[in-house]
Amino acid sequence: MQLDHIVHFVSGTPEELVETSNYAGIYGVLGGVHTQWGTANTLAFLASSYIEWLSLVDHSVAKEADHPLTKLFLYDRESGPGLGTICLRPDSIEEVHRRFADMGVATTDVLDASRTTPDGTVLRWKMLFVKEEPSNELPLPFFIEWEQSQQDKYADLEALKQLPPNVEELKVKRLVMGTSHPIETAKKWAHLLGVQSDENKLHLENTTIEFIETKGPHRLVGVDITGTGKDNTIEIEGGQYTLLP
Repeated sequence: MQLDHIVHFVSGTPEELVETSNYAGIYGVLGGVHTQWGTANTLAFLASSYIEWLSLVDHSVAKEADHPLTKLFLYDRESGPGLGTICLRPDSIEEVHRRFADMGVATTDVLDASRTTPDGTVLRWKMLFVKEEPSNELPLPFFIEWEQSQQDKYADLEALKQLPPNVEELKVKRLVMGTSHPIETAKKWAHLLGVQSDENKLHLENTTIEFIETKGPHRLVGVDITGTGKDNTIEIEGGQYTLLP
């Protein structure tokens, strides 16, 4: 199980986020438009994951969209922009679906999704969400399986000049999650995901999740990225990123 991407809900447009992220020292590029959800994104690619800054571009479409991530975005929008949730990349999304069914955990069906990139390419993937209403409690991650292999996807991104020159060095070292019960939450997530936990930490193949006690609302509160050549903490639209050498 690997981190696929971080979802950061923003108030700015994708074009504004490209400028903001590049100014902050993170190489951001235009992603594409999700016409069926009323959203669009700006992306920053790392070695095996990426950051997604998600913008609302059509509120009327988003309000009618029966989509868990869009619903969480609209819920969190009331309190302003900020880091929201994470998406994990399993070896097989169908296996995760069966695992949750066997455990009695209610999920959506495996959903087909797509977006159109600025150059007109249509990217396709499958998604899976645990059924839970948006609230101030920490949302469980959702899951993705891309139509392309990771290698082919990055080859195409390289051809489009959407990868930073040092992409292989850029890694999410740690994700910090706010919750009211860090150790219990780590154990719960480890059980659901079938991964190892250690006290308040969860160990994925390409990063570590650390749960800390916060007052709430409980969300992803910080991201540590190594390989940046920097040593500072920046804030982008209410989200904290620590850039490390």
